Amino acid sequence: MKASETSLRNLLEGGKQFQIPLFQRPYSWKKENWETLWEDLISLYNDDEKGFYFLGPIVTQAELGTADGISRYIVIDGQQRFTTLSILLAALRNYLKKSDKQIAEQIHEFFLINKYQKNDDFYKVLPTQDDCDAYKSIIDNKIPKAKNKESQSGAIHEAYKFFDGKLKKPFVDEDVLLDFTKFKNIILERLVLVNITSDNNDNPYLIFESLNNKGEELTQADLVRNYIFMKLPSEERDEVYNNEWLPLQESFKLNMKQKEYAEELTNTNSM
Repeated sequence: MKASETSLRNLLEGGKQFQIPLFQRPYSWKKENWETLWEDLISLYNDDEKGFYFLGPIVTQAELGTADGISRYIVIDGQQRFTTLSILLAALRNYLKKSDKQIAEQIHEFFLINKYQKNDDFYKVLPTQDDCDAYKSIIDNKIPKAKNKESQSGAIHEAYKFFDGKLKKPFVDEDVLLDFTKFKNIILERLVLVNITSDNNDNPYLIFESLNNKGEELTQADLVRNYIFMKLPSEERDEVYNNEWLPLQESFKLNMKQKEYAEELTNTNSM
């Protein structure tokens, strides 16, 4: 593995795509996580904390045989931070469209999309299947209207609504606007990440399990999914996920909360 200190700007600039693979759990950050990130950004903005803010590691693996003009990376660890920062940038872009179209376009074209690519290659970050449609709707600025509450549900849309609200009123009890150029630069340049790139011979599934032994505990469903897809040839994974795993997962989700379904999915008494 190779490790290097970097900024979000350096990670996202150029023809790149960071793909969240099948073995990753869906986006799961909640309000307390978003609040912590926002408070840290405002501290940097107010110069309460000088210099830079260490956000944590991003573990990736370069994918061989990528499309023309695209360097694709599998995100083994750090997907929650990566996805959240992209959502925040999309919210900032949308907020700036009315006041500074030039900065809004810069954020969109440099840090959210690969402008001249098509289909999935268009997106700098490509979440796992559970989150893909919701994420694309935010990046494409095709967020469902408030009338359709069901289509706005889920953590991806909740994260967007949280940051959209914060940008509209960034300081509690104060009607003060952010200097958006300064705020954008803080996100892109003063959040420090350690980019750890694994060797092509490393098994990303095993690295994922090892890294996630700490932090939020992997459910039995996470471990079973990880084990199954680790054993499959890479060219078969999408088909098996869409035709076998996803229908099984959705059948358990129908009448259960997300946390409950993960336990029930691997409960031998329900088999």
